[in-house]
Amino acid sequence: MNLNFDDQSYIKSEFKEKLRWFEQEFDLIFKNKTYNYTKEDIHLANEILDRLSETINEYKNEKLLYYLVNTLNSIEQKHPEFFSK
Repeated sequence: MNLNFDDQSYIKSEFKEKLRWFEQEFDLIFKNKTYNYTKEDIHLANEILDRLSETINEYKNEKLLYYLVNTLNSIEQKHPEFFSK
């Protein structure tokens, strides 16, 4: 028996789904505090974003990198205060 399973397609789909979830969760955590961020909020957001940014270095697949960068750009557009240093 032969199974025809497109693992690259599955990986890409799962990866994109996880990134959507990540962005939604980030928005839920920080959207209600717009412009009233404490130092702890900013530190937490930066830790989360740094961890996601570090993930970019772990992937060699250009399409997955593209999705990671798009997610970071989307978060930056909605929460620019976490990207200015």
